[in-house]
Amino acid sequence: MPNDRLYDPPKVGGDVLDSCSRCKVDLAHVIVSMVSGRPARVMCKTCKSLHNYRLGNRVASRTSSRPSAPRVARVTVRAADYWDEKMATKKNMPAVPYSPKATFSLGQVIQHPNFGLGFVEEVKLASKIVVMFRQGEKILIHSMS
Repeated sequence: MPNDRLYDPPKVGGDVLDSCSRCKVDLAHVIVSMVSGRPARVMCKTCKSLHNYRLGNRVASRTSSRPSAPRVARVTVRAADYWDEKMATKKNMPAVPYSPKATFSLGQVIQHPNFGLGFVEEVKLASKIVVMFRQGEKILIHSMS
């Protein structure tokens, strides 16, 4: 009589297919413990790591009748591209040399000795500003008299 199942019914010491947390692949595991007739802890036959049995939970969640939330496309913008776009609108504004003693306002263009040209994106409490430079955002101090 041919057996069409890959593995026998689960039992302690038996084999089961599971996703190994160390190998990052679905592999054969040995069942170490069971709870309510289902594998609870397994040991990977390849790397010998012990972990909770996961595949049973993952399969169940895939077949759920619950509708899934629509996926939102993630849009990423490089800091340099964002900086170029914003600086194009501020090309007529004069750049003010950065000094911790000077006070800056939102949207003001700053010339920093190390980071170069930037603009104030946010004025934070406690005398701090967020400045967008070509290489990314930096938090700087201002109004320190």
